[in-house]
This record gives sequence, structure tokens and C-alpha cells, in this order.
Amino acid sequence: MKIVNKGKFIARILEIIILIATIIVTPLAVKYATAVRGYKGFGGEYLIPIISLLAIIVIEDIYQEIRKKKKKENKNGKIK
Repeated sequence: MKIVNKGKFIARILEIIILIATIIVTPLAVKYATAVRGYKGFGGEYLIPIISLLAIIVIEDIYQEIRKKKKKENKNGKIK
């Protein structure tokens, strides 16, 4: 398999890693927080999925900006 767009490939791999880490870490954090508190409560451990979503959005924005910059440079006649 030949990778055509290296930047997009790296962005997708990072997003998959973040999703997998979120799926693994969130239940562990909830279990740990419940054990420490001694009762079922709602705290910052429920923000882990939201923070990972924000990280994915930031990665996508960075990728899009880099792509726009390259297109603009190519349009102006500059070579990569």
C-alpha cells in the first residue's frame, strides 16, 4: 500500500490513537475516582472524552491549515 498523502495519514493515525486511549482510560478513571471517593459521583473524569474530542478537532484544524498553506504556495508559483 502506497501512502499518497502523508499528512492526512499521520492525522488519522493520531486520531485513532486518541480514540483508543479515550476508550481505555475513561472507564478506568471512573472506576478509580469512585474508589477514591467511596461513592458514585460525577467529576472531571467525565471530561476525558470531551477533551479527546477537542484534541481531534485541533489535529484536523492543523491539518487543514497546512493543506491550505501548501495550496496557496503552489498557486503562487512556489515549488514544494
